[in-house]
Amino acid sequence: MKRRTRLLALGSSLAVLATMPLVAAHADADQRPRSTGSGYEILFVRHAHSAYPAPEEELSPTGIQQADALVDYLADERITSVDSSIMVRTYQTADGVAADHDVPVLADEDIREVELPSKDPAEVGRIMATWSTDPSTRDDAFGGQESFNDVRDRWKPWWARYVREHRNDRGTGVVVAHGGIFGLMLPETCANKPDLAFPEQFPGNTEIIKATLEPNGSLVCTAWKVSPTPRPGDPTSYYYEIDPETGEAVKVQY
Repeated sequence: MKRRTRLLALGSSLAVLATMPLVAAHADADQRPRSTGSGYEILFVRHAHSAYPAPEEELSPTGIQQADALVDYLADERITSVDSSIMVRTYQTADGVAADHDVPVLADEDIREVELPSKDPAEVGRIMATWSTDPSTRDDAFGGQESFNDVRDRWKPWWARYVREHRNDRGTGVVVAHGGIFGLMLPETCANKPDLAFPEQFPGNTEIIKATLEPNGSLVCTAWKVSPTPRPGDPTSYYYEIDPETGEAVKVQY
């Protein structure tokens, strides 16, 4: 039976094990998400770092720091809903944000991570790249539990529900899930089809994909891989601005 569970925010359940100072982005490269007042702003956030093979991959000490930094980063946003996958590492990441804004976490198994035969990043990348470059393989699970089309078949009804519930809302919604499902599904869901190289479709831990849900139900993506802890001057610290009409992706260095 599919599980869809509303969880009360636990507030202080993500104890801080160490201090992670936040570094502000350079002023002309500040991509801090803010509601525009038109449509419903959505921040799709990949979960914080997890401690594999801990039970259900709970957050690691690094992940707890990342989740706490995310709370600080989003403190001034008008967040009205927080959704997560049913997996422990996602709703642990979502919990602090929800508690800070006094909203519950709605956890849903339909946006859980892609079920693959291996956790090896190279093997995972190979399978997902094959699905992306050769649509004829999308019914092939490659020895795993799910094919691309299986993932899409659970994503689509979840997204349809989300649209029904929020298309006329104002403010900001946060959706915490997984790099795999975001990287595979959001490029297809966004009406403006972001023009990103395949590896760049997948956000890192707590990186954000910013989008707007329009009243007509379409999703327009506007920024990709936005970091709550940017490192100005570091060549590996960047995000993409996405043209809301053409989907052109412009790389911006912090």
